[in-house]
Amino acid sequence: MAAQPPALLRTADPPPGRGGIALAQGRYGLRGNVELLLCDASDGLWVLWFNSDPPGTEPEPSGPPPGEWSGALRFGTGRRYDDVQIVQSRHGPHHLEVYARSGTDLHRLRWSPEAAFTTEDPPPAGTVTTATATETTDGTPWIAHLGTDGQARLLRADPSGHPRLAWSAPPGDASRLPAGNWHTVLLTPLPGSPVPGVGLLGADGGTYVGPAGDSHRLPPARTGAVATAHDGTRFYLWTGGTALDVVHPGASGADRRLELPGEGPVTAIAATPLAHTEGRTDLVLRRGGRLWHLTDDGTGAATSSLVVSRLTSGANDGPVHRG
Repeated sequence: MAAQPPALLRTADPPPGRGGIALAQGRYGLRGNVELLLCDASDGLWVLWFNSDPPGTEPEPSGPPPGEWSGALRFGTGRRYDDVQIVQSRHGPHHLEVYARSGTDLHRLRWSPEAAFTTEDPPPAGTVTTATATETTDGTPWIAHLGTDGQARLLRADPSGHPRLAWSAPPGDASRLPAGNWHTVLLTPLPGSPVPGVGLLGADGGTYVGPAGDSHRLPPARTGAVATAHDGTRFYLWTGGTALDVVHPGASGADRRLELPGEGPVTAIAATPLAHTEGRTDLVLRRGGRLWHLTDDGTGAATSSLVVSRLTSGANDGPVHRG
């Protein structure tokens, strides 16, 4: 019997974006697809997903084959966003939590299979210059933010009434983080810890605060991302050169570099560990106005490709991006 001809693919570059990007491995698909969020150039947010199914798996109708990116879906319209965060929640189940900053205001949206994206009450963070979110392994949501007063602070939520979240500051001094000339705050969940690790980045140097209050200096960085894999916490920091510095706080001799594709300044980075492959971290970064997808296997042997939506052609093909 003659082999079936390969399916035709429809391709498109991602929609024009600005500001920050967000990345997280979700619960959908056989191995957990990777969700990518972008701020639209003028209105709302876009979400794409990377098909993490094993090679040869039949794709969804009009969906991307394994190893390819979906088309983008626009949501959260009505305002222009500057930055965005995404968290795969343990509650719902399979709900995605989205925190997006517009100017100095922080907004919360939530994906559920029943209602798609809905608007929820935001955390009481006040006016912020940047914010980040995570969920620790016990299911507690956390927010870290830099206020317009320059102070970095932590908030945590009681998830027992999910999707309604009751936010409060952690006890003691944990809600106030070290002072400094910071421009970025990063959170990462740690295995078995009820408190996340916190990274604070600045042009003159940064710091990592572990759950026990221990601190480790980070090199100066213009932008960066963090992920926790089997070998510990990995900071991916861009200092202005042609590579990312991969920094493991407190692990002597573990730091390394990842050469970057493309040209020009790196203006945004997002990272997520991949649960189905030990040691793998996926990153998406914007460099020279293009989005690049990097895979770090933990040894320095990174692969890279441009983010391009590729959909299997079907009988009722619509647009690649739905806005």
